[in-house]
Order: sequence, then C-alpha cells, then structure tokens
Amino acid sequence: MNYNKTAIDVYRKFSSFEGNQHIANEYALKCILRLTNDFKVKKILEIGLGIGCIVDAVLEFSKEYGEIDYYGTENNDFCLQQLKHNVNQYNKIKLYSDVSKINPDEKFDFIIIDGKDESLKYIQNLAYKNTVIFIEGGRADQVALVKNYFPNAIHVEMISDYKNPNYGPFESKCWSGGGQLIFPYPSMSMKIYFWKEKIATYLKRKKRNKQ
Repeated sequence: MNYNKTAIDVYRKFSSFEGNQHIANEYALKCILRLTNDFKVKKILEIGLGIGCIVDAVLEFSKEYGEIDYYGTENNDFCLQQLKHNVNQYNKIKLYSDVSKINPDEKFDFIIIDGKDESLKYIQNLAYKNTVIFIEGGRADQVALVKNYFPNAIHVEMISDYKNPNYGPFESKCWSGGGQLIFPYPSMSMKIYFWKEKIATYLKRKKRNKQ
C-alpha cells in the first residue's frame, strides 16, 4: 500500500489546476495518508476543502486502504465549483459550509485543518479519545487555538527533508511543507508516536542545516 505514490500522483494532478497556489504541499499529503494508515482512520473531517487536493488524495488512497467516511467544510464559491470537477469521488463527500453545521454527536478519527473557519471551536464537540488532528502547513494561530481547546494535547511538527519538486506550484528552492500533528487526548501509543516523530523532526532539521 504505497501512500507516497498516491500523494505524489495527486500533487502532480492538482499542480496543473486553477487555484493550485493554495493546495497542500506534497509532503503534507504524504503525512496525511501515513496518519490515515497508521491510525486505521475510518471517519475524517477536513476543515477547508479548497479545490480538493487532500480529499482527492485520501479517497484515492481509500481504494486500497478501505472505505472512509469523509466530511468537509467549504464556503468559497470558486472552490465549491472546482471540487466538483477535481475530485474523482466527489459524491462521497458530506459537504458543509462550516464546522458549526455538523451534528455535535458526530465523532471523527481524524480532523484535518487546511483553511480558516471562524467556527473552529466546534471541533471540541467532534473529537474523542482516539482523534488525531493534523494542521497543514505552519498556521501558528490555529495551532494555538487547538491547543487551547484541548489543554492536555501534545503537538509535534512534521517536516520534510527534501525541497519542493519542480513540477508543482511552489518554489523548488524551498523545503516541501508538512504540518502540525496534534493528539488532543494522548494515549500511551500516541505518546510513543509523538516521540518518534519528535526525533525524526530533530534529525531532519540537522540534515537541513547541513545543506
């Protein structure tokens, strides 16, 4: 099950689409698919679907991985139109204008934050003990908000050790962006995963500094 290949293929595909300047970075896609696989994710909420890069990658991956129940928020007219054309399995998305519209009884294994949403606070109702949160890119303000919502959360940055490929919309002299991994209710296995990622990030930073 090669999630790296799926991430690369989808990133290439979306790099040619209008609005590509706001798609997730290639390494962020790899992180998302790895987390989906590692934590046996079955139900996902993506906040800020954009033109559909992340949801398309996850649903393509699900052909091998297994069925995924996918919810997403988006209220931008351009993005809403692009989603219909860009996402192969568009009909599988349960689409909402913002997080506040989702039934608070719904609980998600994986919450992906890839855009601004004034109703972000409602994720407090949608997370449970097994929930994993990934914030695409840096987004320090959103990281701070999420950690405020979940006082016992642990957080680690996921970074790449390679630069942007030249077939994408981002400068090839810059590092391929990853994201922020947050465990709102960390179990022992999540704490172990956190420390492994912490060490990996440390080693990648050392490698970057040598280049």
